[in-house]
This record gives sequence, C-alpha cells and structure tokens, in this order.
Amino acid sequence: MKIAILLKSGPSSIEAQRALQVTTDMMSRGDTVHLYLLQDAVHLSRPDLKTGLTGTLDQLVDKGLQVSYLTTDVELRGLDTSAVLEKISGGTYETLVDLMTSSDRVIGML
Repeated sequence: MKIAILLKSGPSSIEAQRALQVTTDMMSRGDTVHLYLLQDAVHLSRPDLKTGLTGTLDQLVDKGLQVSYLTTDVELRGLDTSAVLEKISGGTYETLVDLMTSSDRVIGML
C-alpha cells in the first residue's frame, strides 16, 4: 500500500514524533511511505539539525522512506535549499497534489 504522510509541525513537536513512529510502523508492515514536510516541519530537512528525530529520519530514509519538502515553506523560513539534506527532495503544491492522488491513503499529522 502506498501511504502519504503530511507533517506540518516542527521537529520538537509531539506530532513529528508521532509521524515518525507511524512511518516506522507502516514501513515494518511492508507499506511504501512518502513523508511530505510542510510549514515548520521543513526544519527536519536541515543538515545542521541534530535531534533524536533526525537520526530516526535518516534511518528510515536508508530503509526506503521517501521524503519531500515544500520549497515554498523552506524559502519562507529563510532556509538555504542548497544546504538541505541530499536524501530529501524539494516539491511544489503540484507534486504534493500528485502524491496525494496517487496514494492509497493520506495521513495528516498536523
């Protein structure tokens, strides 16, 4: 099953912790998961951010998790897109809509 998880809460939030736990659980069941970072969640793409969540995110990416961030939200927060982790791709509202329509399930962790 293809599942899209949309996360808008920052890296230190309970929602971010919950999103990564749900992602871990779904991937362990064999589901394909795509995590899309919006609003303050785009901070998870910063290579200089070192938290327990970023370590978990790196491990999940190594196991096949696809991660994207909304480039507009990165720019609005003044983050340098050239410094974003290589494993995470930028996207637009169009790519977000495409992801949502092509997924079997969409989960919003807002």
